[in-house]
Amino acid sequence: MSRATDAPKFTLRFRDNKSHEVLGIVAERYGVSKNQLLLDMIERELQVAALGVELDLAGTLDLLQGYSLEEHLADAIEAVAQGEAHAQDPLTARRVDSDRDAFGILEAFGA
Repeated sequence: MSRATDAPKFTLRFRDNKSHEVLGIVAERYGVSKNQLLLDMIERELQVAALGVELDLAGTLDLLQGYSLEEHLADAIEAVAQGEAHAQDPLTARRVDSDRDAFGILEAFGA
């Protein structure tokens, strides 16, 4: 078993003095050092956060495992076909005179 002096160290800076004062009051009330109180609180919060990450990853894994290429590909093709058939194309092609530089592009390049 490693000794406490072998444990990783982390410096914590408080944003304001009030939090540091409250830490001292709460630590004194519970009869532990400020360091021990912070360690206990951080460990609890990390466990909750890790559980949230685990649930999120498990949910993503479930979605991926439930994905069926055959099923989704057919649905995607159908959706594209429906969109093409029922929507007005916002871009329409038109022929322009080649002897005209309508947008000044040739001029911009010194042609």
